[in-house]
Amino acid sequence: MAQRHAMRGQAATEFFINYGWAIIIVLAIMAVLYSTIFKPEFYVAERCDIAPGIVCDNFKLEPDTEGNVVLTLQAHNTMGFAMRPERFDFTLKDPMGGEDILSPLTVGGDPLGDGDSFDTVVSFPVEVIAAPGTLYRIKFSLNFSNQDLSPDVTYHRTAGVINVRLSG
Repeated sequence: MAQRHAMRGQAATEFFINYGWAIIIVLAIMAVLYSTIFKPEFYVAERCDIAPGIVCDNFKLEPDTEGNVVLTLQAHNTMGFAMRPERFDFTLKDPMGGEDILSPLTVGGDPLGDGDSFDTVVSFPVEVIAAPGTLYRIKFSLNFSNQDLSPDVTYHRTAGVINVRLSG
């Protein structure tokens, strides 16, 4: 009877010695996949969507030396009429803290003709700056006036979303 129990223990020991390395490799592969491919952010592409009439040319998000993340947005007017951007309201969803950070920006300035481009830079104070490559979601709205119809009154509002990864 004692010899029979010893053989079961020997079989289990031989199994783990022979196949233990395979189990370790499978666990290591699963850990690597979980840290990259199985994260939802892996499948979200960077994009800049604004309502028809304004086209994003370029956008990037970078950390600065003061503990903020800074969005640089370059876009141009394709509405078919001159417009004056009055105010941007940017809302950043902080992936580290989970809270929304509102950063309004009054633009003003000269009217933009059809095809004219504009640059906007906005800073978001965050608690902790995430690692490079972290996906941020920024929603924004733009108040503007149609310079061809009524140059002194803001009648229009459009909105958009930017999904951008933090540059390193």
